[in-house]
Amino acid sequence: MSGLRARQKEDRRNRIVAAAKTLFRQQGFEKTTIEGIAEAAGLSGVTVHNYYGTKAGVLLALVIESDKLLIEKLEDSLPATPDSLTDLVLQFAGDVMDHAIANLDKVIWRQVIAAVTTGGVTHLTRGYFKLDQQLAFVLVRRIEQLQQEGKLSAEIDATHLGKALFHLQNARFIQFISSDELSRADIEQRLRNDLAALFAVGTA
Repeated sequence: MSGLRARQKEDRRNRIVAAAKTLFRQQGFEKTTIEGIAEAAGLSGVTVHNYYGTKAGVLLALVIESDKLLIEKLEDSLPATPDSLTDLVLQFAGDVMDHAIANLDKVIWRQVIAAVTTGGVTHLTRGYFKLDQQLAFVLVRRIEQLQQEGKLSAEIDATHLGKALFHLQNARFIQFISSDELSRADIEQRLRNDLAALFAVGTA
C-alpha cells in the first residue's frame, strides 16, 4: 500500500509541475495562480499548496526537474576528452543557456533567481543548490580528464577549479537572463574574455 501511495504522490507532483510549466509559458508567472495550476493538474489548490507551499515553490520544483535533465544532457553532450579548458567551459555555458531558454523564458528565469535569493531556506532551495553542485561536478570530472591526458597541470585542484569556473559561467548566465538585449553570443564572448584574462594571469 505504501508503494501505491508513493506512486500517487509522484504522479501528483508530475502533474503539478507539468501544468505549471504550461501555464508559466502561456501566461507568465504573475498571471499564473496556485488555483489555476491546480485546475490544470486536476487537483485542489490545497493539494498544490501542501506539496509546494507557494507559486514560487512550484516554480523551483519545475527548475529542479529541468536541472536533472540538464545534468544528463551535459554528461552526453560534453566531450569526455575536451580539447581545452576554454572550449569545455564555453560549451558547458552554451548548453546551459540553450537548455534554460528551451524550458522557460528570461522573465520567468528572473522569478527563479528571486525565489532562490529571497525565499529563505526550504527543502526546495536546498534541492536547487544541491543540483548546482552536481552541475559543477560535471565540469570537475572533465577537468580531471584533462589532467589525466596531460593537457592541464596535475597540481591544480580540479574541484576548486571546476567550482570556480561553474560560478563564473553562472554569473554570466544570470547576466544573460537579466537583460532582454543580451544574446547567447554576447554572453559567450564575455565569458571567452573572462577566461582569456584569467588564464593569462595563471601563466604570467
